[in-house]
Amino acid sequence: MEAYFGELASGIDFLWWLGYGESFGLTEPIVLDLSIITLTFGIQMKINIASIIGMAIALFIYRKI
Repeated sequence: MEAYFGELASGIDFLWWLGYGESFGLTEPIVLDLSIITLTFGIQMKINIASIIGMAIALFIYRKI
């Protein structure tokens, strides 16, 4: 959810830095064909400044509860 806010904020001039981030993971999914069934594996994460701030706030609130 925070990554979504970061993408939205990147369009605003003074909040562009919230959308700054990096994505990592498998760019191409791994396909396992077993003749009976085909399995496709893939994962990709996108981390930006807004998501880091959101995780820090969530951790702070969690520790207060």
